[in-house]
Amino acid sequence: MRTDVFRPTVASLAFAALLIGGGAAASEGPAISLKSHVDLGDVPSLQRGAKYFANYCLGCHSLEYARYQTIADDLKMSQEQLQDIMFTTDKPFDEVKVSMPADQSKDWFGVAPPNLSLIARSKGSDYIYGYLMTFYIDESRPWGVNNLLLPGSAMPHVLWELQGFQRAHFREETDAKGNVREVFDHFEQITEGSMTPKEYAEASNDITNFLTYVAEPARLKRGGIGIGVMAFLAFFFVLALALKKEYWKDIT
Repeated sequence: MRTDVFRPTVASLAFAALLIGGGAAASEGPAISLKSHVDLGDVPSLQRGAKYFANYCLGCHSLEYARYQTIADDLKMSQEQLQDIMFTTDKPFDEVKVSMPADQSKDWFGVAPPNLSLIARSKGSDYIYGYLMTFYIDESRPWGVNNLLLPGSAMPHVLWELQGFQRAHFREETDAKGNVREVFDHFEQITEGSMTPKEYAEASNDITNFLTYVAEPARLKRGGIGIGVMAFLAFFFVLALALKKEYWKDIT
């Protein structure tokens, strides 16, 4: 899904506001169950996540602890797939840096949007997934939308073309002390996006999966190494047990 220059730049506002725009004024949102399904063994998901990130996030947010070629090697991407995500350079071994100039991003946000290399480790995979899933219409906000996971987030819903727009419905509940508070009840789909709700959830999970990989690339290889170590220890245990029996067979 290669897009023009406009989309990566504007779409990056989504993740910029996640960590910048609403961070100071936002309060904790209503508790909901939105669990990601991270599977670092799902290579197609990781490849799709890399492409979504390049199209929608890379205009503002870097992955400065990662390099394009390393990502391509780890995710078994072809040269054509690699070229599809290289918006900011033509050198495969360059770091994944943003296309937006630092002074421009400071003008827009007041501070340069942060590097997202470790967002999955600092916030958790479920946080990323939940944030992408819970934009809703709120006419009181500057961009006309709010976020259930991060209320007050000063960001537009730039993935609206994929998800469409939804409205959040709340209900009033009274606690033991008689205080009335609003509690999230459900979403109502207002306009359709280019994806079905299931497809959008999968796309959000792909992005989450990719950012989880970027936060700790060694996890891709660590599992295989662990299996090899356990197999060696099992073999060595059998060998050591046989040797022990051989040494002690004549001792009563």
